[in-house]
Amino acid sequence: MKLRTKFWNLGLILFILVFATACQPEAQEVGELPTLAVLPTLTPSDTPTITPSATPTHTPTFTLTPTATDTPTRTPTFTPTVTATSSITPTFTITPTFTHTPTPTATDTPTLTPTSSLPQIIFFGASSLQAAPNGVVVLRWQTISDQTRIDQLNQQGAVIQSFSVVPTGELPVTIPASGGSVIIYRLVAIRGAQEATQSLSISITCAIPWFFGNEFAPQGAGCPTALGAIGPGAYQPFERGLMLYVNANGLNRIYGLTNQDNRYIAHTSGWDGSDITFDAPPAGLRRPQLMFRWAFVNTSSPLSGANIQWLNAIGWGTDQANQNNRTIQFEQSGAYYIDAPGGAVYRFSGGDSGTWTKIK
Repeated sequence: MKLRTKFWNLGLILFILVFATACQPEAQEVGELPTLAVLPTLTPSDTPTITPSATPTHTPTFTLTPTATDTPTRTPTFTPTVTATSSITPTFTITPTFTHTPTPTATDTPTLTPTSSLPQIIFFGASSLQAAPNGVVVLRWQTISDQTRIDQLNQQGAVIQSFSVVPTGELPVTIPASGGSVIIYRLVAIRGAQEATQSLSISITCAIPWFFGNEFAPQGAGCPTALGAIGPGAYQPFERGLMLYVNANGLNRIYGLTNQDNRYIAHTSGWDGSDITFDAPPAGLRRPQLMFRWAFVNTSSPLSGANIQWLNAIGWGTDQANQNNRTIQFEQSGAYYIDAPGGAVYRFSGGDSGTWTKIK
């Protein structure tokens, strides 16, 4: 506005000057006109200077707004790169296959080499694991050792005899007749202060069965010497023991068994079948009967002495005497077995005195 007013004032001044010169004499008028014609050139210079200054100031502001739209478009482009990295991770599952390469456990085999300094049993066997008494079985073995022996054991693990043998070889052995139902052979390999052992068992097959069943034969029992002998017999229970009578194969024996220490004693019967006077027992108890009464009066008890000693040892009878037949059978060790009513079987250690056990 100030420029316009300035130009307006200039224009007014020029107009007044032109008008004033027109009123002068004509002689002066010819010389002043060229100067007045130059003055209107100031008006065009006013327009160019105003318009350019206004237009550039507004255009830069509009060019900045599109740049804001560029930033959202970049965020989607980064998401595909994440999926690319996930596809790479499965390739790492191949690396566990390299864990098999250390497992050439050939490195473990050298640990077996120190065992060569120890005794080893490669094999131990027998030509048969069953044999009859006095039968022959061949033992065979192979060891890595400096010294070798074979022990013969009973069923309780006690050494019966030993054989010094070579590290690899075989040995025929005779099965003992009184070694029980099982014979155990133990191979011992020795190197330095170290021992390696291995055992095998030979079952004894008896030619003669036990009358009470082979399965009830106690450990260590040998085979029977003969079939069980059956003959007239008797049985009577007492307060602290029992009495048995067997008359078979020429035997005519009375056995008294006491519960104290499982002891017994045997006597040849001298009873002639006659009645023998004996004191009356306490109420509910019974006198010894038959040959047992004869034994009470005429023989000693398992704890020695007679009559009153039998009463002290086994007491009064608790039931009547049973007169069924009895069976007796001997084993090769000298022990023998006698049955009793109800399927009971008693084993006697041997001879006319010793200890007894009930095996069935």
